[in-house]
Amino acid sequence: MPAPVLPTLFEAAGQRALIETTPRQSGLFANNGLLDNGARSLFSHWQTEGGPLYRYSFDSACFVPRLTLFGWQQRPLRDTLYTQPDTILQQFTAALHTTTAETCNRRAWAGFDHWSSNYYHWMAHTLPAIGHFLDKAHADDVFLLPRLSRWQKDCLDFVGLAPHQRMVVEPDRVYLFPRVIYTDFIRGRADFKTSQTARQSYARLRHHICPQPAPPHRLLFVERADAGNRHIPNESTLGAALASLGFERVRPETLPLHEQIRLFSEARMVTGFLGAGLANIAWCQPGTIVQELVPAHHQNPCFLALCLQNSLHYWGDLVETGIATHDHTSPARLPVDVAAVVDNTRHLLRSLPGV
Repeated sequence: MPAPVLPTLFEAAGQRALIETTPRQSGLFANNGLLDNGARSLFSHWQTEGGPLYRYSFDSACFVPRLTLFGWQQRPLRDTLYTQPDTILQQFTAALHTTTAETCNRRAWAGFDHWSSNYYHWMAHTLPAIGHFLDKAHADDVFLLPRLSRWQKDCLDFVGLAPHQRMVVEPDRVYLFPRVIYTDFIRGRADFKTSQTARQSYARLRHHICPQPAPPHRLLFVERADAGNRHIPNESTLGAALASLGFERVRPETLPLHEQIRLFSEARMVTGFLGAGLANIAWCQPGTIVQELVPAHHQNPCFLALCLQNSLHYWGDLVETGIATHDHTSPARLPVDVAAVVDNTRHLLRSLPGV
C-alpha cells in the first residue's frame, strides 16, 4: 500500500499570514572580496534567497516534544519535520497513543527545532520567532520552549519574554492545544534570507546589554576547541599565530551570555571556523569584518547571510579538510594552512579604518 499523504501547514491552516518579504541580495564583502595577494572570498557570487516569510495558525493541534513534531487532527504535519528523517513521521501516531497527554487551553506558538540546544539554531530560529511573538501575540498566548540551559534563560530575560508567556514542554508528554501558530523561522526558512524581524530581534537584545556600545576595537578568534563536530587538528597553532597579530582567543560557550554580547559588540574583526559560536557575530556593530574559515566538506553560506542581515563585511576562506563527501560533522583529516589564513588575515586587517 502507498504511504498515506500527510497534511501540510498550509492545508491545516487554510491560509497563511505574511510576516515579511525579504529582498534578494548579493554579499557585502571585506575589501570587495579580493585581496592584494590575489585571494578571493568564498561565496563571492552567492545571493540570499528573496521571498516571503509566513506564519500559520491551525486548530485541533498537538505537539510531540520528543519528536519535535506538530500535528493536526492527530496526523503529523510533514513540513514541521525540518531536517529530521522521515522515520520520525512514522513514530508520530504511536507517540500519541503511548505518551501521557496534557491539554493546554491557551494559544501556543512554536518556539524551537530539534537542535534547540545549539546556539546557532537558537539564534537563527528561536530568537526571530520570539521577536515576532512579542510584536503580534495576544496577551494570553504562550511561547513553547524546551528544557532551558542557563544561557537560554538569560536570553529570554534579556529579550523581554515574560515568565507567564513561557511554556516549557517535557519530552515525556504530548501536548494538545486549541490552536498553534507556527512561523517559518522555526523550520529554517529564513536561514538564507535577510530578515528584518531577525535583525530587530538581535538589536533588541544587544541594546538591552549594551545601550551605548563602545567603539569597535577588539580582534577576536573564535576557537572551536573541544567541539565534537568538524574538529581541526592544528587549530591551536592557528590561534597562536593570530594572537601574535593582536587577536584574543575566545571560547564563547565558556562565557555568560551578557559577556558574549558585550565582547562581540566591541569587535572590529572576528575570525573563526564555521560553527555555532560564530553566531555571536549577530551582536557585532555594522562594518565589522568577519573572516569565516569554511571546511570544504561543509560549505554553508549561513554566516554570510547573517553578516548581510547585520551589515557586516564578510570574508570566506575555504579550508581543505581531506573529506571527500559532504557532511556537517566529520573532523578534518588535513591541518589548516596556517600561513595562507594568516596572510589573508593580515591583508584584511590593513583594510580596517585607522590601520
